[in-house]
Amino acid sequence: MSTTPADRPKAAERIQAAAKDLFYRHGIRATGIEEVCRVADATKMSLYRTYPSKDALVAAVLCDDGQCYDAWFQSVIADAPTPAARLQALVDAVVQKLRDPDYRGCPLLLAQAEFPDPAHPIHQLVAGQKAGMRDRLVELARQAGAKDPVLLGESLAMLMDGAWASLPYLGGERAGQVLRQGAEAVLRGGLVEPFPAGA
Repeated sequence: MSTTPADRPKAAERIQAAAKDLFYRHGIRATGIEEVCRVADATKMSLYRTYPSKDALVAAVLCDDGQCYDAWFQSVIADAPTPAARLQALVDAVVQKLRDPDYRGCPLLLAQAEFPDPAHPIHQLVAGQKAGMRDRLVELARQAGAKDPVLLGESLAMLMDGAWASLPYLGGERAGQVLRQGAEAVLRGGLVEPFPAGA
């Protein structure tokens, strides 16, 4: 099916989509504005009309990454019958992501590693989004009747983030195995109700 000029995404949309892909695959600092414009088939003027700086473009991409995570999170837990099953469903979904050969890990953590200064706005943006993700796990742990929902939620968050960080040296398959076994131990120890193996 052919597209007409009216069907073509606007320059700002093309720029953000190109930046999202390039930043994730090559890194933020390694990707120049010129490359983003080339891939997006847009001019620098178009870019700076919407994004006054590269940092503003980075922030827009990371906010979109956060929204994509929220949508993914909701879709993963939607059909799970109990809060404990929702936690297990999230672990299983992360394991599946780790097996994707094109998956490089959490785009937010990858970005934060490039901006280590805690005072930098990008670092703070990522910290805020990751804290929100942790809070959602804590709330699910609370709903599941965890003995210490904060500890359980934060333990799962650390296991998931650790699995993403270990991709370069463990590989996706092994990282997924360790995550699954570690999460099972954490869930078994943290939930009041018995947690069946392989649930």
